[in-house]
Amino acid sequence: MGKLSNSTTHFGRRLRAQRLAVGLSQEALGVAIGIDESCSRTRISRYETGGSEPAIAIGRLLAQVLDVPVGYFYCDDDLEAEALLIIHRVGEADKCRIVEILRGCLPEED
Repeated sequence: MGKLSNSTTHFGRRLRAQRLAVGLSQEALGVAIGIDESCSRTRISRYETGGSEPAIAIGRLLAQVLDVPVGYFYCDDDLEAEALLIIHRVGEADKCRIVEILRGCLPEED
């Protein structure tokens, strides 16, 4: 697929950070999402470096294994990505409270 957009750079950087945070090797992560062991390290490396863009279905599998929302990988803004990660990690009641707080920050419509 060639060189990729800046959002893929975000994808690769976040993928690598989350993989390292949970203590998985590139090979182990690839195998965990169903990639053959013989090429899993190379494929994950390409995703992390921006050499290849995974299909959204692969992004979902990566997110599931790494316990992050899939949008976290694709978000262009680092602060929004962090907010998604935080919201993902709190309970339902806290999610509702966060959404209510954010709604209160929106400008009133006429």
